[in-house]
Amino acid sequence: MYHPTGPANLPHDVWTLIAGRTAAQSVRDLCSLRMSCTAARNAGEEDIVYQFASIPIWDQRWWSMSPMRQAGRNFLARCMQSGNLEVLFRSAVSDLFLGGSRLAGMETMQVGAAQDHSAAQYTVSMMLMLRDDFESKNKGLQTFHVLEAAGALTICKLVFHDVIQGTWTHMRRLPMVNAENLVCSSHACPSRGNMGAIYRSQRYGRGWDLNDGDGGAAHIPCVHCRADYELILFVHLFD
Repeated sequence: MYHPTGPANLPHDVWTLIAGRTAAQSVRDLCSLRMSCTAARNAGEEDIVYQFASIPIWDQRWWSMSPMRQAGRNFLARCMQSGNLEVLFRSAVSDLFLGGSRLAGMETMQVGAAQDHSAAQYTVSMMLMLRDDFESKNKGLQTFHVLEAAGALTICKLVFHDVIQGTWTHMRRLPMVNAENLVCSSHACPSRGNMGAIYRSQRYGRGWDLNDGDGGAAHIPCVHCRADYELILFVHLFD
């Protein structure tokens, strides 16, 4: 005889899958699901649920800063421990530019980049190209070229900008572009050294913003000059 199985009797793996998919849509819905029954509460404690939890950046910021949000900070810590890439990315950005350990921030950012988080790859490429040594610049340029070829630069900049937006009243470490930070070193390159002027023309001449793709540098044949343009843009994302 067929006996229907109630939701509470579903296997733990099925509940974990349900909890994981719910967390990927809304943490608030996950909280409601976990209160529905013991099986859902137990499934919600699995690492994979925290790993894929989707937390709006404003919630992450509020939970981490408000002294009244200990539960939120505990949730973020568990997400970090479980390898949640979005939480790792925000934490790395905070360490790199707001405080904490810059070395730890770069290491965390590289962990996200190694797991194909495109905004982390973008940030790593910019930070490497801002260094003075050739090896770092070359590594950063290679990553930049991959993101550019994939058409991923615009979304990377939008994600990065969303994370830093409105948080810089306490910023301690602004990135800067100096002459020694520029990537293009060819004296025969016709566009070398002109990226600042092109950026100002695009940004202030016609009201360019992040949603306009590459902002006007895509037609420049020199990949090193395009990288220099993106470095200038990266620095001005903090304005």
